[in-house]
Parts: sequence; C-alpha cells; structure tokens
Amino acid sequence: MRHAFIPQCGGIRLLAALLPLCICLWLTGCGARPDSGTLTPTRVDENTAFYLDISGKGVNADDLKYTIMGYIQSDAGLSMADAPGPDVLVIRVDVREIFAAGSSSLDARETLGTTATGVMLGTLVGGLAGGRSGALIGAGVGAATGVGVSALDSRTKTTWAMRAGVGMARGKTPDTLEELVVSADGVSSREEALPVLQDNLAQRISKSITTSGAKAEAHGE
Repeated sequence: MRHAFIPQCGGIRLLAALLPLCICLWLTGCGARPDSGTLTPTRVDENTAFYLDISGKGVNADDLKYTIMGYIQSDAGLSMADAPGPDVLVIRVDVREIFAAGSSSLDARETLGTTATGVMLGTLVGGLAGGRSGALIGAGVGAATGVGVSALDSRTKTTWAMRAGVGMARGKTPDTLEELVVSADGVSSREEALPVLQDNLAQRISKSITTSGAKAEAHGE
C-alpha cells in the first residue's frame, strides 16, 4: 500500500504543475473583440419622432433601417417620422467598413490548450490507476487525444467587425459623426455576420437615447 501511494502522489504533483499551464493557455486562446467607440447620450421628449438617414458600404440600407427602428421604438418608445422636420431627431448612420477583424478558429494556442487539457486529464486518470508510470502513459494518451480533438474541430471561424459613423441632431442632419465599431464572434462568413453586426449597432444607438417625461419618470430617470 505504501509503494502504491507514493507514485500516485507523483502523478498528482505533475497534474498540479500542468493545471496553471492549461488555465494560461485557455486564457491566451481567447480573442479580444474589437468593439470600440462611444456615442454622446441624447435626451429627448417622449413625444419626439425620429428619422433615420442610412448610407454606407456592404449593407442593405432598408434592413439596417428597420433593425435600428425596431430597437428605438421598443427601448425609447419613440415613433418613426416620414421625413426630417423642426422637432424630429435625425439619426445619421454611415457604414464605413465591414472587415474580418481576426480568426477565432482553433488556432495554435487553442490546439496547445486542448493538448494540455488532454495531458492533464490523462495524467490524473493514469496516476490514479497505475502510479507514476501510469501517469506518464496517461499524459501521452491525453496529448494524442487533445491533438485529435483539435484536428476534428478545425472549422474556420472569424470575428467580423463593422465600423460606422453615427450622429444625432434635432431638426437637421448632424454635422459630426462619432465612430463606433461593433463585432460578431465565431461566424463562418460575412453573410452570417451581417445580421449580428446590424443588430449590435442598432443596440448601441438605441442605448444612447433616453426620454424625459412620464415614461422616463416612471422608470426613475
């Protein structure tokens, strides 16, 4: 019993040494989303109507218009105007670029992370079953398993981003546009990313608008 316990402890010590490595690889394998930019908050009366002026590259203006309109009507409770006017909030959106911001596929770091996970689990199982020799064998099997899993999950996924200028002004087209970048993670194509990008942009715009009056007071604003 004494001789069986000591090798197992060696396997557990190896497991403890590998655990921080696995955590580190998991963390470094995570890609950072390129979202950036802020919009100046805009406060309007609850009876204010808004008008959307949409233009840009690579998007269907009508699709983006209806997406933004839906969020503003739902979140701020504003109505859509047919044309600009003296009391209308004009929201100008100019989509400047849609681009691939980086790969979120199983890259080299993620492959190492999967392999390290396999080593860790293999070491644990092998160490408990067969002491130090079992731990070493388990580590080898775990590494091979990790590489195999990486090979199976080799589908390319890309982080897509949309860069757009957005501005708001009462009764006129805004003179200045503030730049926003929104992203869509883990999609396989630009076409798949586009609805997500439009949705994220619409949410950013809607969240920058607050209303004053009865509705706002009811929510404690």
